[in-house]
Amino acid sequence: MRRTPTKSLLPALLLTLGSLSLTPSCADNNSSMFAVGVMALDPSTCIAEPDETATMLTGGVMDLAFTQNYTGIVLVGNQLTQRGSREQLRTETSRVTLRGAEIRLTNAAGKELDNYSTVGTGFVNAADGEVASYGAMSVNIIPSALVAKVDLANEGLVVAKIRVFGDTLGNTAVTSSELNFPIRICTGCLVTYPSDAADPTNMNGGYLCTKGASAGTTTTELPCIIGQDQSFPCTACSAAMDLCHDPAQNPSYGP
Repeated sequence: MRRTPTKSLLPALLLTLGSLSLTPSCADNNSSMFAVGVMALDPSTCIAEPDETATMLTGGVMDLAFTQNYTGIVLVGNQLTQRGSREQLRTETSRVTLRGAEIRLTNAAGKELDNYSTVGTGFVNAADGEVASYGAMSVNIIPSALVAKVDLANEGLVVAKIRVFGDTLGNTAVTSSELNFPIRICTGCLVTYPSDAADPTNMNGGYLCTKGASAGTTTTELPCIIGQDQSFPCTACSAAMDLCHDPAQNPSYGP
């Protein structure tokens, strides 16, 4: 009588299943696409050029007196090499279309405050040999809905952990390395009180930062984004807010 092969095949089957469990799963290759940092806007043009020599912000400032969201221009690098070939009639598939970012927001102690995704748009060409290509994407790092949800004013400093994601033209999803970007949260800290806005008739250090300020007081171009990163003189907002024309009402003011 022939012996059934079931028993003899069982060890081989178990060995096969065991080897499958040891096979590494597919994971994001964070070296293919990487987030360099948040670029500083040129104050004269309010434009950030996507270039590896671009000036990066070491951190951001969000003044809750003037804005309820923080937007950053993230510089993204692509190290996927070119695969297109005119001779072989093969199209380039290593270019990346950026679609958005995943953000995890923590406080200075590392406690997670929230995590969310934001929609974005951008494009990065394929690398030229060993030289990466760069593109930029505007990211709503702190959305206005979060300000109502999380009491950011009491945090003082938050850290946005940003991962940009997109797709290659070959329909492969890619996610960048994680970028840590600290943002200082304040109320009124971006308002300055220049000396030529002081009221010479007020011996207590009063200011002419009012709607009726003289034409000789300081005039400065407004920041690219009001309430974000760049400071501005009190004369620029005195008609709208008490903390602008009266330093005593500004919680961040300290002479």
